[in-house]
Amino acid sequence: MQKIDTPNTILIVDDDEINRDVLGNILAADYSIEVAENGKECLDKIQECGQQICAILLDVMMPVMDGIEVLQKLSKDGVVNSIPVFLITGETDVQIIKQAYELGVMDVISKPVSSYVVQRRVNSVIELFASRKRLSNVVSQQQDQLLQQAKKILSLTMGIIESLSTAIEFRSSESGEHIRKIHDITK
Repeated sequence: MQKIDTPNTILIVDDDEINRDVLGNILAADYSIEVAENGKECLDKIQECGQQICAILLDVMMPVMDGIEVLQKLSKDGVVNSIPVFLITGETDVQIIKQAYELGVMDVISKPVSSYVVQRRVNSVIELFASRKRLSNVVSQQQDQLLQQAKKILSLTMGIIESLSTAIEFRSSESGEHIRKIHDITK
């Protein structure tokens, strides 16, 4: 069960309507589906839907802008770090697949697709990204708490030093003045 604030839309990018429908049908029970016919439409949908997209299923061979060009743009903009991208392709060229991985693709799923494989791979990677985001948020909160505690400790330490210097000053004005000067210099 996904939280309301958790992205829950998969963007399927393929120039073949049948492929979009097949992938959409496989994932529609668990996710909202958006589709794009080419790379240009994909980039527009990312701008439009932004934070709601939890994964992108991207074909390689498309008109207007192919999948590798889209990946280059997404990689350059850092999108592949926050949204997992899957290459869904019939392409067997090892160089294209290698380039896709270098650009940040999380997985390559070969056509024709198997519904079980698509569901398992997509669900696993989306869960991984969500867990990584939650962990990052926890670490960030803990860093903020540690910073606040360090500030409190520093404030308490300064208070103790000032109290001790005042106490010493009452015992010996010369030593007290010396400690106050050292306090002011170190501050």
